[in-house]
Amino acid sequence: MKFHLGRIKKLKIMKKNVKVIFDRRKTAAKTGTGFIDICVYLQAGERKYEIVGTATPDEWESVVLSKPIQVKIKFYEQIISAMKLLGEEMTIENFNNHIQEKVKKETEAKEGKFIFNGCDQKQSFIDYVIKYLDNEGLRSGSRRNIRVVLDRLKDSKVINSFYDLTPANIRKFDDYLHAQGDKSQATICNYHKKLHKYTNMLWRNEMIPSDPYNQFEIKRGTTKPRHPLTENELLTIRNAVLSPKLDRVRDLFIFMAYTGLAYIDMCNFDFKTMTEKEGNLYYIDGERIKTGSEFYTPILPPAMDVLEKYNYHLPLISNQKLNDYLHVLEEKLEINQKITCHVARHSFATLLLTYDFTIERTARALGHKDIKTTQIYAKVLKKTIVDRTEQLVTAIR
Repeated sequence: MKFHLGRIKKLKIMKKNVKVIFDRRKTAAKTGTGFIDICVYLQAGERKYEIVGTATPDEWESVVLSKPIQVKIKFYEQIISAMKLLGEEMTIENFNNHIQEKVKKETEAKEGKFIFNGCDQKQSFIDYVIKYLDNEGLRSGSRRNIRVVLDRLKDSKVINSFYDLTPANIRKFDDYLHAQGDKSQATICNYHKKLHKYTNMLWRNEMIPSDPYNQFEIKRGTTKPRHPLTENELLTIRNAVLSPKLDRVRDLFIFMAYTGLAYIDMCNFDFKTMTEKEGNLYYIDGERIKTGSEFYTPILPPAMDVLEKYNYHLPLISNQKLNDYLHVLEEKLEINQKITCHVARHSFATLLLTYDFTIERTARALGHKDIKTTQIYAKVLKKTIVDRTEQLVTAIR
């Protein structure tokens, strides 16, 4: 290769239409470095210049031989050859059109990995689930639970788009949930189950290449043991003399503990439209807000006393405040376990089972769709053991 050096130095590469020019702007003498330009000669009055680097007068020739510049020179030469072959007018506009076409093809090839079966893999997975939720017809409680999972997913910053739905990222999200330290394995398993519903749906609809959960084992964990209050503890709460504020809190707890209603169902309770009388007792014939399942449960005397006290209109407060004040109540009454709205429902279930309600009847009273849920409460209780032992002793004498 022969270099022609002068006041403006030029390097001719293979064909006269494409040349490399050094220091066209005459800056090297002042600053010590000059610009390296690729010059494409098209036709009279049509030249295209492109800066591809800077160098000193002693180094520019070796810089020109670098791979990036040589690749670009070869590419421009190929464009010139194609234009001549096609008989195109040798203008800068036509030359640039060829460059833009190549860039477009390279971009499409790069972007192609984000398209699967015509589905844009860059779209937000979280937004997709939220949009689907709006049309899914789920109960407000179920929607709220899924939104909680999506909020945690967003906080993790692990999975944003369909493209991020990989087994490795599911594992990272699982690690994130464990690192928070505020959730049991059973809760984390439930989070994954909710997400799996939507990843499986995307896969079955051929919107993603594979379901990431097909390669990720969800560890179930164990359900937290229920800790219902004993009848003596319930009696202690009922008989306590309290301030007006704690008195209302106690009354709401007692109503739930002797009807089995969840907090949200208690808020929805209307005595006139949801009860019927059988003999001397009233029963609530309702439908659970969370699951939509029907329930039929007695209003036991302590709960009836609460209703009469408030003229059949309960003084409701928020779930958070109610649980906060219940913790104050447990400390004041020195009850050695947490008291929450859930504990009230657990206590009611255990009370029914203690007095020989069958699993099926208890499930009906609680509004459980799956009897396996009710079986969680069917523990071996001390009172049951005592009663059955007395019967056994009498039988074997």
